[in-house]
Amino acid sequence: MSTSLLYHAFGIMGYFYQSTRYIASAIVIAIKEDQWCLRCPVCRNRNVSCRGKVTRRFRTIPIGQKAVYIDLPVQRVECSECQAVRQVKVRFADERKGYTRAFERLVLEFSRHMTIRAVARYLGVSWDLVKEI
Repeated sequence: MSTSLLYHAFGIMGYFYQSTRYIASAIVIAIKEDQWCLRCPVCRNRNVSCRGKVTRRFRTIPIGQKAVYIDLPVQRVECSECQAVRQVKVRFADERKGYTRAFERLVLEFSRHMTIRAVARYLGVSWDLVKEI
């Protein structure tokens, strides 16, 4: 898989492809962010210090009948300008969401033609998640 496929298939740009794992009926794609593009999420300053990482898993659009997840180590940074210590923003997902914007668009498109229960069953997610979107 290439970085180009991440962009064209899943709408993920500005990240680098690392590896793919196949777990049961799911595909897990590991990506990483370019360390030179790190900015403070508050003031957008480039002069930041790294303060650890937390790996987050995002649900994205399926490939056939297989669920696809994106694993991304999200960097915590400390800004030298505003002194904020925060995680950098993930560009392909909204804050506090476990799914990508592409997955959200897919759910909305399916919801125009199917019931909430049918969309949830087809995508293998909870009814509450579809209702929230």
